Amino acid sequence: MVRQALPIDAAIPGIVASILKHPRLLLQASPGTGKTTRVPPALLAALKGETWVLEPRRLAAKWAAHRVAHELGEEAGQQVGYQFRFEKRESQATRLRFLTEGILLRKLSHDPLLRGVDCVVLDEFHERHLTTDLALTCLLEVQKRRPDLKLIVM
Repeated sequence: MVRQALPIDAAIPGIVASILKHPRLLLQASPGTGKTTRVPPALLAALKGETWVLEPRRLAAKWAAHRVAHELGEEAGQQVGYQFRFEKRESQATRLRFLTEGILLRKLSHDPLLRGVDCVVLDEFHERHLTTDLALTCLLEVQKRRPDLKLIVM
């Protein structure tokens, strides 16, 4: 599959280098630049553990997972998966997960340190609501106990 070039592509090496060097990154770019579909898969090669991408809406999580999986030449549920209330597509091979903030909060209650997760990306952060703010607060608390956890706010 030939991927269409997107504006964010030129910035990907710098984004990856920055998150490897620093624990937090704020990424601001215009809609349609490719933040959601290009930044998370770029982290797969750079990080050993999982990357979770928080989406504010179920449809956004599902669409993004399918799109990224397609660009990697796979079906959703292989290396790229998703989870939200009443629906999950993932496997043992899944390292990039798109999920809603509610699922993150549930996962935090079972594993407060998010073992195995190297990076959490908060996508569409401008659509802030109570669950988004709570998720960020919880992640910042986790980061105090796990300084190796990377956070990206887009």
